[in-house]
Amino acid sequence: MNLTTHPDSLMSAPDISALVDLWHRRAALSDIEMAQIYRMVLHALRPYYPPELRGLPEDKEELVAQFIYSRVLRLELDQRASHASDQSAPSTAYALCAYFRRFLIDCLRSAAVQRNLSIEADGVQAEIDSRPHASDDPVTTVLAEYGLDEARVRARARAFIAELDQADRIILAGSLGASHERKGGLKGAAQANHVPSYHYRARKLGVTMKKAATPACFAETKIGRWVRDDLRLAITLENRQVILIVLNLLAVEAHA
Repeated sequence: MNLTTHPDSLMSAPDISALVDLWHRRAALSDIEMAQIYRMVLHALRPYYPPELRGLPEDKEELVAQFIYSRVLRLELDQRASHASDQSAPSTAYALCAYFRRFLIDCLRSAAVQRNLSIEADGVQAEIDSRPHASDDPVTTVLAEYGLDEARVRARARAFIAELDQADRIILAGSLGASHERKGGLKGAAQANHVPSYHYRARKLGVTMKKAATPACFAETKIGRWVRDDLRLAITLENRQVILIVLNLLAVEAHA
């Protein structure tokens, strides 16, 4: 998981015990206790930047607030009245980060986020949830089934980006990375950096595809060949959940 600091190093054993206690009583907390658990969760998530943040329009601060409101405090009237909990109290800050990541994945699914690539996101989360050990970190679980882990994929993504020429790095940043949310998106980034034939380059790279494109078409792009040859993942519809995760991690590195 992408942590600048291990989360458990930011929470002492008494803090974690207090969080567990408040979590168990969250259906009937006082205003002071609500503020206390809010601060504790905010503190634990401060150094955590999962890749799913890149796929959502809201900034991290807003998403953390939504997570605390809906999943921690469960302030929706129907949830609060039931006193039910869809998750056990996190025993570590690392577990709390995993809960936050699952919340972000749910947000991505609800928003039907598309990355303008030939691999569709529809049904991915349902398939992940149906797998054994779905209560674990879902990204870690899926990658492990293919002999991968997040650190390795991100390292290979950085190596892939480093091998691209300057024009392709600009196109990658303008479509998936740091420049894609700026005014003008890919077009603006290409024009600002005087990249010629950026439409053609974008298709060759694999960040844009024709409507009639197939997984085989994507496999022949630069990104597709990286996924197929470097990560040893077949570009098939059956592998779309792990490929979507890999592309998400590539987007994080393109942003960096």
